[in-house]
Amino acid sequence: MDSLTQGLLGAITFAAVKDKDIGKKSLLIGAIAGTIPDLDVFLSPLFNSIEFLTVHRSVSHSIVLAIVLSFILGEIFYKIYQQKQSRTSWSLAFFLAIMTHSLLDWCTTYGTKLLSPFNDHLFSTNNIHVFEPVYTLILFVGVLLLLVKDRSREKRQKILNWTLIISTAFIMWTFVSKGIANKNFVAELERQGIEYEKIIVSPTPLNSVLWHGIIKSEKGYYFGTYSLFDKREHIAFHFEESNDEVLDKIESNRLVKYYLDYTQGFPLVKKDDLGNLQIYAIKYGPINYFGVPEFVYPLCLNQNELVDEKIKIDYAGKQRGPVKNYRNLFKRIRGI
Repeated sequence: MDSLTQGLLGAITFAAVKDKDIGKKSLLIGAIAGTIPDLDVFLSPLFNSIEFLTVHRSVSHSIVLAIVLSFILGEIFYKIYQQKQSRTSWSLAFFLAIMTHSLLDWCTTYGTKLLSPFNDHLFSTNNIHVFEPVYTLILFVGVLLLLVKDRSREKRQKILNWTLIISTAFIMWTFVSKGIANKNFVAELERQGIEYEKIIVSPTPLNSVLWHGIIKSEKGYYFGTYSLFDKREHIAFHFEESNDEVLDKIESNRLVKYYLDYTQGFPLVKKDDLGNLQIYAIKYGPINYFGVPEFVYPLCLNQNELVDEKIKIDYAGKQRGPVKNYRNLFKRIRGI
């Protein structure tokens, strides 16, 4: 998720334990603690863009680091506050602020290596986009209410409780919404007689009602969108062929392997007659919502010249970001 949301979540979870002891200071400390896992971005200059895909959201987002940091920071603040509160409360507060960061990232499509460094599996449930304004707003309102006025301990605890309840309920809602979308994708695939191997349902930006369906078949992928407000009778799928046969020849290269791991089994491979390849991590879905699917940020290489210097991610489409046209996004959300 974005740093603002993670900071707000850290503030609320930390304050749930320490507000009664240190008041509004718990919000600031929690907000800082909640952004600690993303400090791994400062390591990016030490790696190329492909290597950093394996570094980001790895050890810094793991259960191990959350436990270690919570004990260290808990001990430090236990001494700063001259042992007036228990070590356990400090460690618990830091653990919640740090660990909920990783758990929230687990819900996104990027994936989080929760078991790093012992296991590099990317855990992801794909139920919430990294930019989800409703969830952020819920947390923001809770933090704002705790900041703007002095209230009794009972009222402050009530605000904390309701913020956690409502924000968690919203996360649960995204699972429900995704389940509805998944059911409709599967039903439509069966209706159209499309044979497939796997399906990923991924969220789209700024909402929790419009979903991408990325369907893997023997020769490529089908792409479609479904909105809970859909006025369409049927889902339109667009097919893209993938040259997966070349993967056996290139996956031994370490950079290619890093990127393929990042795609989580959903690489779209495009190839020309000269052996030039473009591999897209399509787990996020296309950047457009109508017509032929469009993608950005491919891994570019030549299968006949596998040298690290010539294997790069093409960020030429960066100016468009994850959405080609926001007007079309909101139009599709409405079910048009």
